[in-house]
Parts: sequence; C-alpha cells; structure tokens
Amino acid sequence: MRRHHLLLALLFCSSVALAEPAPLTGTVTYESRLITHDGIEKRTRFSERLVRTATDVWTERVIPAEAAHAHDESHDHLHPADLSRAARHLSLDADGQLHLRFVVEDQHTVVNAEPRDFAQLGFDGKWPASWSLFDPALLKNLQKSKRKTTEAGAIWYETRSQGRFLRVLWSQPHQLALEIVSGNDDGNRWNRTQVRLDPRQSATLPWRRLTDYQQKDYVDLLD
Repeated sequence: MRRHHLLLALLFCSSVALAEPAPLTGTVTYESRLITHDGIEKRTRFSERLVRTATDVWTERVIPAEAAHAHDESHDHLHPADLSRAARHLSLDADGQLHLRFVVEDQHTVVNAEPRDFAQLGFDGKWPASWSLFDPALLKNLQKSKRKTTEAGAIWYETRSQGRFLRVLWSQPHQLALEIVSGNDDGNRWNRTQVRLDPRQSATLPWRRLTDYQQKDYVDLLD
C-alpha cells in the first residue's frame, strides 16, 4: 500500500512538472462571515502570497502596514503562536515524503515540523489539497455548473445538500482552485477562498534563500 501511494505521488509530481514547469505566483485571500445565535456578526479576512512549483508550495502572510509593528519581539524564545505569522514551506521529495517548515523572518529561523506534528499544526498531510487548494479527487462529488467565468480554461463546480452549498472554480490549465465558496443556505455562515494569479514570474524562489537561517525543530518550541 505504501509503495502504491508513493507511485501515485511521484506520478502526480511528474505530470504537473510537465504541465507547468514555470513557478506559479499569486495572492490567496481568505474571507469568512459567521452570525451567532445571539445576533453577533463575526468577519475575518487575510491574504497570503503563494509561490508554487511542481514540488513546493510556499505561502506567506501579507501583513498590512498598520499591523506591521503590532508583533511582540521582546522575547527571544519562539513559541508555537509565533508561527501564525511565519511563512510556510511544504515540499515533496523524490521519495514521496512531505516536509513542512516555517520561516520566522524577523528571527532568521526555520522551524522544521515532523509528520507527528502535522495534526497539531492544523495540517492534514494531504499534498494534492495543499498544491491545488482543493483536492482534485473531490471534484467527482460535484456537478459542473452553468455559472459563467472569464478565467480561461476554468469551470465552476458545485453541490448543495442539507442546507449547505459548495462552489469551486477549477482551473484545468493550472490544476488549481481559483475560488472556493461555501456556506449555509440561511446565510449565517459563509467562507470564500479566492486566488489572484500574478502574470509576473518570481525572479527567485523564496526557499532558496534560507541556507544561512538558524534551524529549529517544532518540538523545541514546546519547552
């Protein structure tokens, strides 16, 4: 079974490398709205810079200028909470193994996470879902929609069941979900993930500049 999964991972990696050899860059914006039972409306919104190759996914929080100085840098010891602002680098090696690390830029430090740490860090360990933002295997559970889009090579998929809905704008050329919208029909819960691709290619891959960074293990942050 392990060899079967490894073969699938390597075939997936090879196919996307042939389909899209150049790095893909863009900005991913996450939005959510929740109306509680007592009438309080809660909204969240944040964006991340995305850089993707056939074997790497880099996401880095976009920090607004007014929030740039809100981070407490008074402590020297890193804590798990510090990773909320850190860039995340997920990579797939030739053996089909996933590697997850966080880059704490202001402390020039890379924090390496082991598979045993993934669940605690909120990562499900699924490479296709991270690479495409939506697991392409799940598209079979959705129906093609008549919704229109101006994105070349993209098509809407959707499903609705038991008062909930899910819509995915899937780009076949990029093998990427350009937009994911989900929520409840009664409007009390709504989520959207939206990608804006950058036609300019990144001159340098961000994970290539980390050779002189200090290395730590995630377990070291739990002391």
